[in-house]
Amino acid sequence: MLFTAIAVGAGLVVGLLGGGSLNELGRRRLRLWPLLPIGIALQLPLLDGLGSNGLLAAYACLLVFAAANLRLVGMGLVVLGITLNMIPIAIDHGMPVRQQAVVDAGISSTADLPRLDLDRKHHLQRPSDRVTVLTDIIPVSPLHEVLSFGDVVLAVGVADVIFHLLRPRLRHARTE
Repeated sequence: MLFTAIAVGAGLVVGLLGGGSLNELGRRRLRLWPLLPIGIALQLPLLDGLGSNGLLAAYACLLVFAAANLRLVGMGLVVLGITLNMIPIAIDHGMPVRQQAVVDAGISSTADLPRLDLDRKHHLQRPSDRVTVLTDIIPVSPLHEVLSFGDVVLAVGVADVIFHLLRPRLRHARTE
């Protein structure tokens, strides 16, 4: 989550430094926008009791919202990132996390891995997990996070969408 928050912040900072304005956000019409806060809320820890099905519902809301707004620059990357994350969550009933990546990210020591308590989204990679290439395998030690390729694609897309939402829309002159 911190990595995504950094992507949001980067999109805002670069957008504002590039001449964008927060006022532009209020002028943009986002299709099916209520799905965005619903998808985010369904991922909150207080809803962990919903299990991986609640998490898939969250991702489904975010995916439908993103797909409905594909006309926005960068939203294609958001759709791709969400899809890449949904695949292992659906197939492996949660996002597998490579154990060595957890250690390399500074989240846990090798000795403490058996006692590591992960959220409903994640579980330590098991031999039965089938889509490990798309799972959390990228350690980011400064953030104490482990990312998937989908997380990276999603973050780039989110930053790009925000950057472009802050920029004034070009008005096309009508030819008559």
